[in-house]
Amino acid sequence: MDVPLLEKLQSKFECNQCGQCCVVGGDMLLSHDDVLRIASDLNYDFDGFVDCYLERVPADPDYFLVRDVMPCAFLDKLHMRCQIQSCKPLACRDYPFVLYARGECNIDAVLTCPVAVKMLEDHLKGVE
Repeated sequence: MDVPLLEKLQSKFECNQCGQCCVVGGDMLLSHDDVLRIASDLNYDFDGFVDCYLERVPADPDYFLVRDVMPCAFLDKLHMRCQIQSCKPLACRDYPFVLYARGECNIDAVLTCPVAVKMLEDHLKGVE
């Protein structure tokens, strides 16, 4: 795996907010800071947000998993848009290339993103 290439691709990645990654979901790991930021943005207190949307990771109580991920609980299903785009968690900010480089998603998850597919096609064709 060429991590520098994946980091380079990620640095150029611009999410088009199509919602495809949100539909297929996956284990959405949130840090304590992610939870504070998102809860504040959605006008929840910390505990209320956790109770409504999350489960604590038993092995590490500083991390949480989103309960509903297929589709993601934060996907506006009517408009197919992320409701937390401005404060999305690190896993979403690192999707698709850095998340893949860290082994936190597989190539199928990367290929659900039309922007990522286009970027990979362009790279393979030598267009950049």
